[in-house]
Amino acid sequence: MKNVYFVQVGFAFDKSVYLPYATGTIVAYCKSRPEIAAEYDFKEIIFRRDDIEKIVDGMESPYIAAFSTYVWNVEFNKALAKAVKERYPECIIVFGGHSVSDRMEFLKNEYIDILTLGEGEEVTANLLIALKDGTDLSDCCGIAFRDTDGSLILTAPNCPETVENYPSPYLTGVFDSIIEKNPDTMFDTIIETNRGCPYNCSYCDWSNHKKLRLFPMEKVKGELEWLSNHKIEYCFCADSNFGMFDRDVEIAEYIVELNSKTGFPKVFRPCYEKNSAERVFRISQILNSRGIDKGATMAYQTLCDDALKNINRKNLTMEHFSDLMASYTQANIPTYSELILGLPGETAESFCQGLCKLLRAGQHNSISVYYCELLPNAPMCDPDYMKKFEIEPIKVQFNHIHSASGKKDLIPEYSYLVRSTSTLTRDGWVYANLFSICLQCFHSLGLFRYFAIYAYYALGVDYYDFYKSLLDYCLADEGMTGRLFREIKKKLDGSLEGEWNHSNPVFGNVTWFFEEGLYLEFLHAFNELEAFADSFVKPMFSDENVYTELKKFQLGVIKLPFEEGREVECGYDFAAYFKNIGKANASVPEKKKTAYSFSATKKYEDWPTFAKETVWYGRRKGATLYSVG
Repeated sequence: MKNVYFVQVGFAFDKSVYLPYATGTIVAYCKSRPEIAAEYDFKEIIFRRDDIEKIVDGMESPYIAAFSTYVWNVEFNKALAKAVKERYPECIIVFGGHSVSDRMEFLKNEYIDILTLGEGEEVTANLLIALKDGTDLSDCCGIAFRDTDGSLILTAPNCPETVENYPSPYLTGVFDSIIEKNPDTMFDTIIETNRGCPYNCSYCDWSNHKKLRLFPMEKVKGELEWLSNHKIEYCFCADSNFGMFDRDVEIAEYIVELNSKTGFPKVFRPCYEKNSAERVFRISQILNSRGIDKGATMAYQTLCDDALKNINRKNLTMEHFSDLMASYTQANIPTYSELILGLPGETAESFCQGLCKLLRAGQHNSISVYYCELLPNAPMCDPDYMKKFEIEPIKVQFNHIHSASGKKDLIPEYSYLVRSTSTLTRDGWVYANLFSICLQCFHSLGLFRYFAIYAYYALGVDYYDFYKSLLDYCLADEGMTGRLFREIKKKLDGSLEGEWNHSNPVFGNVTWFFEEGLYLEFLHAFNELEAFADSFVKPMFSDENVYTELKKFQLGVIKLPFEEGREVECGYDFAAYFKNIGKANASVPEKKKTAYSFSATKKYEDWPTFAKETVWYGRRKGATLYSVG
C-alpha cells in the first residue's frame, strides 16, 4: 500500500477550527473507488498549522503529499512541501485548490510535481489511477505537470456533469479519527447542497463550473443530522446561491427541526441567491425563528453602474431593495449588506455615495466593506483584464481579524489587494476606506445612527453630507477620536504589513476591524461620546430641546457591559418614529413623555466577553443596540 497524505491547514480562532472539508470530499471519493482503495492507504488529513519539522516527522514513507491551497495557507503549504521533498525526494508533491490556476505558477517551484485544477474529486482519483497504472499523465484531464525535458504540460479541463455519486466525508467516517483525537477542539464545518455558479462576477473564484449540480437530498439531510448529533455549533453552507431552489426551503426547515431536537447546529451560515427574494425571505424567516442565521444578506458589492458593467454583475433595483428592507424590518429579521472597495470603474466619490444609497434605501442594521482581492482563478486576475483597467495590486500580509493580537507567524501569508485602478487613485482608496470606517462605526454599529436618520428625514441633511462632515471632524479632532482616526489613516497610507486592524488588551487578546475597534473605544470612554455629540451634532438642530431629547434616546439604546438593562425617558416617542421609518412610513415624532425600558439578554461581567459576543458575533444581528420595537 502506498501512503497518501492530504494537507488542508487553516487558522484557529480561539478553540475553533474547521474540519478539512475540501480534502475530506476527495478522500471520501477516492476511497469509494475499489481500484484506488486497494492500492493506496489514506492517512489522517493534516489540518493544523503545526511546526513544519513536527509534521514531517509524523509522516511515514509518503508516496504522495497533496495540498489544498488557498490564500490563508499558500506559503505554509510551500514550506511544508519543500520540507517533505527534502526528506522524501521520491514523494510526489501535488498542489490543488482555489489558489492553483492554469497559469501554472506553482510549477516554478521545483519541489512541486503536479497541479490539479478545478474540482478535486474526479481529477485526483484519475491521477491516482494513472500513477498506479503508469500511464501517460497527458491523458489525465484537469492537471498540469513538468515533463521530462522540463517543459510544462497542461491537459484538457475536467468538468464533472454531476455530483450525485460523490460520497460524504462526514457519513463515510473520514473525520472520525480527527474528532476522537481532538476532544478539546470546537470544530466548525462546511457543507454543500449544490455546486457551481451560473454567474460570472469578475472578482469571484467561487466556481469554475457554470452548471449548477444538486447533491442528493438524502445526502444533504444525512450530513445535517451528522452535524447535529456531533454537536457542531457553526456550519457554513458553501453553496454559491442558497435559496435558488424550492428544496432549499425544505432544507432550512430540516435544520430548524434538528436544532429544536438537539440544539445543534446553532448557526447555519449560507450565502444567499440575490435574485430569489421571496424564497430567501421565507428561508430567513425559518432560520431566524430559532436564531440559527445571523441575518439575511442583501449584497450589492457596488452601486456604481460602470463598475457593475466591468465586473459582469447586475443588482436589484433600489426600489426593490427598499421594499425588501421594509419587509425584513417588519418581520424583525436582521439584514446586512456588503460592498467591495476597489472594483474597476468605481471612484472614491461613487463608493461613498453607494454606501449612502444603502442608508437611503433603509439599510441601517449592518453594512460591511471588504477589500477587493485578486484571486488567482478569478477573471479579474487575468493579465489582460488588469491591464485594461490599470489595476495596481498591493501585496500585504494576511490580515488576521478576530485572532490573537500581535500574532506573528513564522511563515506569513499574503493577500493581493487592488490598491488603485484607472478610476480610483491611491489617495481615493484611503479616503473611501476612512469614510466607510466612519459610517460603519457611527451608523451600522449605532453610535450616531438615530442622529443621522433624524437629520436625514427631519432636517434635510443627506447621509453623505452627514458622514463626510463627521469624517472631516474626526480627522481634525484634538482628542481621542482624532488620535484614533489619524492612526488608522497612517496604517492605510503606508503599511504593507497587513496589520489593518485595531487591538486593545482591554477588549481581549483579539484583533478587530477598524470600525469595531473604534466602536469599542467609544464605549469604553462613553462619557466622551456625549461631549462629542454635543460638539458635532447639536449645531444641526435649531430646536435645542429636540436635540436634548433625541440625545437621551440615541445614547440610551447603546448597549454596555455590566448592566442588565436601562430605563430611558424622552419627551418624544422616538421609538415609534424610527419604527415607522423602518417600515417605509416616515412621519414626525409625537411629542409626548415616553418611558422606555430596555432589557439586556445577558449581563456581561467583562469587556472581552462583551466585545466578542456583541460586536464580533452580533454586529450583523444588530446586537450592539437595544431593540426599539
